Amino acid sequence: PESASSLLISSKNLMNTVASVVKASYVASTKYTSKTGSKKPIVQWKMKPPELKPLVVKPTQYDTSGLVRKASKRNIMTPLKLLSEFEA
Repeated sequence: PESASSLLISSKNLMNTVASVVKASYVASTKYTSKTGSKKPIVQWKMKPPELKPLVVKPTQYDTSGLVRKASKRNIMTPLKLLSEFEA
């Protein structure tokens, strides 16, 4: 339980760091323009929000990959009972 929570905290910290680096890169790229004199920035950013995906994948309720069948009940016979069936 503790290792899972520490992994979640670490992943959130990593995502926050990545977001701040992307923001800083965007700001830095808009500060510099091309040397040809146009006002366009050197790097063009086309941003779109990322898809939201769950952190934990929920398992399916039923496994549909194979069938499980109940085995028939076996009559376990003792060795003496088995031998008594034969005539000596």
